[in-house]
Amino acid sequence: HVNYLFKRSRASEANKILKRSLLSLPSHKHVEVMSRFAQMEFELGSPGRARTIFDGLLEKYPKRLDLLFVYVDKEIKGRFIGDARALFRRVTGAEGNALPVTKLNDKQMKSVFKKWYRMEEKYGTEGQVEDVKAAAQAFVERTL
Repeated sequence: HVNYLFKRSRASEANKILKRSLLSLPSHKHVEVMSRFAQMEFELGSPGRARTIFDGLLEKYPKRLDLLFVYVDKEIKGRFIGDARALFRRVTGAEGNALPVTKLNDKQMKSVFKKWYRMEEKYGTEGQVEDVKAAAQAFVERTL
């Protein structure tokens, strides 16, 4: 039903349904519902509102790599490569932050860097690919 409302440009009604569904669903299903809603918002509604939802989910569940990858995939699919790049930088701490926003373990960070590297290989320049390598190297040096 939410998909139908987004296709008909009735986002405010879709938001009301989301709020109502969160009240009636058990709390362990909220993450999945919010993620699906944000995905539909990216595709059919406002990417800005979708980013806000995903940012809130990542803030509340910083170790959920699946949420991060869905978020990044939607950014890439929507051709928001700059936003995806900024998200990777924020998550990995490559913006000069001493600590990354999320607290992922080394194995998870390897997956994040691999995904970022593949994105830059496909959509970025050689310099941007080198930036990913440098960010990964800086992460390794920070964690030693």
